[in-house]
Amino acid sequence: MLRLALRNVTARFGRILLTALAIIVSTAFLSGTFMFRDTLEGTFNALFAKSYEKVDAYVQAANTVETAFGFEIRDKVTFDAVAIAASVPGVADAQALVQGDAVVIGKDSKPVARISRATSGGTLNSGDLSLWTVTKGRAPRGPNEVVLDDQTAADGNYELGDSVKVNAEAGSRSFTLVGLAQYNNVATPGDATWALFDDETAMEFVAKPGFVDAVLVRSDGSLPDTALAQRIQEALDGVSTTTGTEVLTGPQITAQSQTEVQKGLGFFTIFLSIFSFIALAVGCFVIYNVFSITAAQRRRENALLRAIGASRRQVTRMMLTEATVIGLFGSVVGLVAGAGLAVGIQVALNKLGLGVPSRGLIVTSGTVLVTLIAGVFTTLLAAAVPAIAAARIPPVAAMTESAFEQPRSNKRRVIAATACVALGVATIAAVLGGADSVLLGVAVVGIFIGVLLLGPVMANPISRVLGSPVERLRGITGAMSRANVQRNPRRTARTAAPVLIGVALVTGASVFAASIKEQLRDTIGKQFLGEYVINSSNGGSLSFSQAFVDTLNEIPEVGAATGLGFARLQNVDDNKGFFATTVNPATAEGILDYTFVEGSFATLTPQGLLVSTGEAKRAKLALGSTVALRVGQTDITVIVQGIYASSDLAQARVVHRDLLNGTSVSNQVGFVFMTRAPGVSDKDFRTAVDASITTYGIGTLQDRGQFIDGRGDIIDRSLFFIYGLLALSVIIAIFGIVLTMLLA
Repeated sequence: MLRLALRNVTARFGRILLTALAIIVSTAFLSGTFMFRDTLEGTFNALFAKSYEKVDAYVQAANTVETAFGFEIRDKVTFDAVAIAASVPGVADAQALVQGDAVVIGKDSKPVARISRATSGGTLNSGDLSLWTVTKGRAPRGPNEVVLDDQTAADGNYELGDSVKVNAEAGSRSFTLVGLAQYNNVATPGDATWALFDDETAMEFVAKPGFVDAVLVRSDGSLPDTALAQRIQEALDGVSTTTGTEVLTGPQITAQSQTEVQKGLGFFTIFLSIFSFIALAVGCFVIYNVFSITAAQRRRENALLRAIGASRRQVTRMMLTEATVIGLFGSVVGLVAGAGLAVGIQVALNKLGLGVPSRGLIVTSGTVLVTLIAGVFTTLLAAAVPAIAAARIPPVAAMTESAFEQPRSNKRRVIAATACVALGVATIAAVLGGADSVLLGVAVVGIFIGVLLLGPVMANPISRVLGSPVERLRGITGAMSRANVQRNPRRTARTAAPVLIGVALVTGASVFAASIKEQLRDTIGKQFLGEYVINSSNGGSLSFSQAFVDTLNEIPEVGAATGLGFARLQNVDDNKGFFATTVNPATAEGILDYTFVEGSFATLTPQGLLVSTGEAKRAKLALGSTVALRVGQTDITVIVQGIYASSDLAQARVVHRDLLNGTSVSNQVGFVFMTRAPGVSDKDFRTAVDASITTYGIGTLQDRGQFIDGRGDIIDRSLFFIYGLLALSVIIAIFGIVLTMLLA
């Protein structure tokens, strides 16, 4: 029976290849995703191991703020920690590590960073504790010097001695380029532009004065790393300004950094893997259909095997063996194709300038195992029912029956489908009545399964309606085509099912995106009363300093300019982090309309808080309620001074921008909304503001309509990406139709 199964595979290799294509495409995407992740993970693991190999202790804030998807943002520590760590016996050197946003402006007065490229700045450090290697020139000294990474200098066409404009937390400033550097022999780590300064300049210009991200410590060799870390911890705990810190050894900070990368790549992997498994599910329908048709066509052959002594179990095993060979073949080819896909992604990213250093393609045993199991299991799952059904036919009955599947009652199918649809409709009604909107997912799944189950029932009526025009246009050919489709409703439904899934997902994504776009257009149009917006000129990844917003308000042609920022804060009670919108209430009034239920922008003080109606209900807050917030290392009690309708231009909480003064939390803004001064023409306004933008080096001036359309464009770009991923399912569905036509 094994030889017969293998002979059946080789005798119908063309059919087998087409069947395996469904597995090849989906497993290629799955394995390619895992290989790309493993390669990135291995690269960054090696990078961090190299970076911290000479760091014996690492001082950081113990408190972290958890953000969306489980990511954590760590607080900063005070600059006092550097001197305290340096004074501990056994410490040979201690240096501040500062990192933040810093935008390098090119000679064309535009950011050197490409679209959505990260922009970073910080300390260069020195000696064994430097994570950087100066490749040309020297390290910066004093408040007027800067070092750029090699790639940024090349992109900006900068040479040593040139004046380089950099924008950061403290505003815009020009520096003299005194050196070029690489991060562990990487021209541009993380594809970011880097501007590096001495400790004091980095703190004052890039971050917040008096705060650093961490302290790097090198031992004099007199103590083990763990003992040194414990001694530094005790010294820091004894000073009030440095409590709330933790000290790690070099291996510990290496492991922590590697874990953070794994967490970030894990989300990326899960997202792409979802589409891989959707493709596998579609492939499962295709394989099920192929084996169902094959089993029907081979009933006489199987009956003959039964007649000469083969048992039902042997016939079933024979067909499952064929399925295993197909699944194994498709998975192996998919694994090889996935390696090519992973390499292709790396090459494409490098061509776009978005690449990362690579240590070569990494293929782990886990990736191989998952790919093979997914491919073989999917094939066996799809082939199991047809294989079992084929073996149940008695030898004599099968020898005299037709090769086509026999009609069966649809009563159970209709009952199950009706129940699923009814559940979906009832759930939608419950959501409309006030139930949790998360239940809509249950409704969608229920209705979708119900429609899928009704496929064989609806196949004949639908094909009759759709086939009538074809019959009239094509005569006997059209009539035969319609009759062939109607002859076996189950096969027709199975063939159409993969297309149904692909089209349903594409349609669902389109409708969802269109709904969001329309909602954004409506709500932003109502809440934004101004006429103009200065948006990031870097795909939304750059920020503006508060000083830039203040400069705009000094332009005579500008009526008012207000910036919207986003601050990372934390509830003291439950330690949960959240992002709050920061505003300047003096300029927000008249430009932004949040539809206040109580209070207004005018009532907001630096010790106040505005909350949305939804947040007020969730947290049981009312006007006058007090809330304990942690702003960096500082605990502040604020008072609810206003409640507004939920806004698409704000988070659930809004604070005064001055609340962040003197804290370690960044106080930059993401958008600047403006109005014209009375009597000023559009042309004069644009000329004046564009001149300020050119001087500053960041931003694109948009009118109200352009800004609203731009929010929709972001959704469209995401939608096109999803379309590309769902295209895999559609391609597999097309293979299924081709296979069905060939087998028919």
